Amino acid sequence: MNNVTPAMRQYWSIKKQFPDCILLFRMGDFYETFYDDAKIVSRELNIVLTSRGKGEKKAPLAGIPHHALDIYLHRLLKKGYKVAICEQLEDPKKAKGIVKRGVVRVITPGTILEPDYLESKRNNYLMSVSVSRDKSGVRIGVTACDLSTGELYTTTVSGTDMLETELERFSPSELVIPESMPDSYPEIKRVVDTLAKEINIKITPLEDYKFDPVNGALKIKETLHVEDVRVFDIADKPLSLSSTGALLEYLERTLLKTDLPITKISYYRPDGTMIIDAVTQRNLELVRNLVDGSKRGTLLSVIDETVTPMGGRLLVKWMLNPLRTPDMIKERLDAVEVLHENTLVLEKIRDLLRHVYDTERLATRLMLRIATPKDLLTIKESVKGIKEIQSFLKSSGLPDKHHAFEYPDDTGWLNELYSAIDSAIKDDAPAVFRDGGVIKDGFSSELDELRKIVGSTKEWLAELELAERERTGIKTLRVRYNRIIGYFIEVPKSQASKVPSDYIRKQTQVATERFITPLLKEKEAQALNAEERIKVLEREIYDNLLNRLSNYGDRLRRLSHWIAEIDVYHSFAYVAGLYNYTKPVVDTGYTIEIRKGRHPVVERMVDRFIPNDVKLDEKETVMIITGPNMAGKSCVMRMVALITLLAQIGSFVPAEYARIGVVDRIFTRVGARDDITRGESTFMMEMTETALILNNATDRSLIILDEIGRGTSTYDGMSLAWAIVEYIATRLKSRTMFATHYHLLNLLSLKYDRVVNYHMTVKEYGDDVVFLYRLEPGGTDKSYGIHVARIAGLPKEVILRALEIASELEKNDTVHREALDKFTALESLEDENVESVMKEFELRLETADQSGKSKSKQTSLFMFLDEES
Repeated sequence: MNNVTPAMRQYWSIKKQFPDCILLFRMGDFYETFYDDAKIVSRELNIVLTSRGKGEKKAPLAGIPHHALDIYLHRLLKKGYKVAICEQLEDPKKAKGIVKRGVVRVITPGTILEPDYLESKRNNYLMSVSVSRDKSGVRIGVTACDLSTGELYTTTVSGTDMLETELERFSPSELVIPESMPDSYPEIKRVVDTLAKEINIKITPLEDYKFDPVNGALKIKETLHVEDVRVFDIADKPLSLSSTGALLEYLERTLLKTDLPITKISYYRPDGTMIIDAVTQRNLELVRNLVDGSKRGTLLSVIDETVTPMGGRLLVKWMLNPLRTPDMIKERLDAVEVLHENTLVLEKIRDLLRHVYDTERLATRLMLRIATPKDLLTIKESVKGIKEIQSFLKSSGLPDKHHAFEYPDDTGWLNELYSAIDSAIKDDAPAVFRDGGVIKDGFSSELDELRKIVGSTKEWLAELELAERERTGIKTLRVRYNRIIGYFIEVPKSQASKVPSDYIRKQTQVATERFITPLLKEKEAQALNAEERIKVLEREIYDNLLNRLSNYGDRLRRLSHWIAEIDVYHSFAYVAGLYNYTKPVVDTGYTIEIRKGRHPVVERMVDRFIPNDVKLDEKETVMIITGPNMAGKSCVMRMVALITLLAQIGSFVPAEYARIGVVDRIFTRVGARDDITRGESTFMMEMTETALILNNATDRSLIILDEIGRGTSTYDGMSLAWAIVEYIATRLKSRTMFATHYHLLNLLSLKYDRVVNYHMTVKEYGDDVVFLYRLEPGGTDKSYGIHVARIAGLPKEVILRALEIASELEKNDTVHREALDKFTALESLEDENVESVMKEFELRLETADQSGKSKSKQTSLFMFLDEES
């Protein structure tokens, strides 16, 4: 360290305090990075890597112009880096020796406050987890905070499946974990690592002692200024205390301040709303599609007509946390109905909402006293827009029809907030505070006087220039100013002989001479002192103003929540009118009945969508759906799941009529995929996800199963599918839609009253098949797999050979023929006879492998089914 320059010694002393950050070290007009940081910045930002110093003092160097910081900083954060901003804390001109420098902010992916770096309609969560193990398994404390909005949520869950669900629900950009967790809880680390790659989560280890629940309680009381953590309902929840305390500690470490913009902790119970596990969130493509993780082609892309950023964020929360209480759901539906029935009012609200900006995040910037002049002007315009919305809602009579349209608290303070900004900030103020020009004339008498001095100096200089031209006869004489030498009189060298004796030479240029006079020097001192004082005074006025306005931050945030709700109700009503949605009936009953239902996403992508009817109740609980691929089985099942979800978030639904008996969880098992990172094959994934369903579903759940058992041999697969349907029908009694190519499952409808057969209809015209996309009662024994293969473009030779093989298999398949004959005959038998014949058939299946002949026939049957599907 002795062989480096004083500036580099200063750099290293600061870098040691932030070893896990890229240190942006301000030097003049650049933020410089050195050594390994410079190599990273050069590589990630495509900046030329240079060097500073020579020999042993030579250091790799990469610099960023200070005016371009936002662009480069955003790119580093998106790539998951943590960045420490080191500023010059004094004027270099006045510094004695090395300029004083210090880190003013550490920015990480989960602690971003800058609006330009954030997705306006998505929360940016920082999450922390704490873990313990007992006899029942792993218990996990989960805390999630969006620093930009001040929201903080915490809960305690059991098992890795629920942790995965919470990670998928919040999709944090950064996750804080105990340093020892990878070694102590490898199963947790595996889930975290997998999702970190899928949804781009930055993993940040923190010292284990920061996760102590006692320290957590103290940190909560200290940060949120409360006497007892019981006010947040977490006193008896040690894991939530530890994860929340660690998160608050990390926020203070990155913000370098203790006055965090968090005013409450919301403890939530995952089972308090409909649980949508991580698999189901992905399979239904609620907010992210499976292709590129974007919003395109998702349910959110269809129903999000919110206008404000906070409305868009609230909509996502509602989508991922559907309600389970019919009265609460009805409250939302009624509010939507009021707007839906008043089209002109709805359009006016939509127009007024366009004048309200992201007041929720702006309120946070107020509370942290980091709001820019642009922020304040945006708040002023938004306050005006909010007042207009309040006034319009009152005059429209909507509050009389539904309490959601009346803000419950007094909003007289809005006038104070508006006036405070309007009286102080210029309408054309610069976006950020640098060199002044922010405070209005008339706000400060001292500031006005100083501005008069500067203004009169400019007039005096103009008069001086005219007078000196007249006195000297030099028509090209000019009185000028620059930051280096101040005010001066500039004369062309060719005219230098005409310069009066009282001119004092100050600087010689190639083509000009520069002079000063005693009078000009005096005026310069007066003007520069005034300009310097203006900058200082404006800064003082602005800082005092921010201190005053910060007191309005929490109230503005609460009012923003109300505006967000109005926006979501408006969005639901607008979408209902746009796409012909209807108000569903939601109750505590068991029935799910949908008439002429449509898939909300698919119908937006096709020219003509075929609606379908579906009914699940106590009599018909499990629906076995057969039919060919491409006929619409998956579409119908997903339609039911999405309509159920829409109804329970309070939205109208794409159907002629819908009655939804409240669902506690939606489970889905669809598609085929493997997970190499977890060491799980396609079939293992299928069975793992099915196990999750069978171990957690209740009679209030909705289960969507698509092609269970297809990932293994036909014999094993159909046996598993058969047993799974039996288990659901007899033990779980969950409302279930089960799509399959195992046509023998249709026999279950004869054994269990709750099981009913449906199929997707097709029409055959010679060798051609037309898909009608209609769900009809009754089973089918055809999958049209070869027809689908022909449509897909398989060579004609392959198709013809497949038809020959299928014909031969069908002739030899006496077991399958016997099953179909029994099925036809059983439909006409009395119930008691059905049961005895079914037992005989099940015995046949169970003992099929006891004779080589029977086993051969059974194998032929399954081979045939494989070819058909």
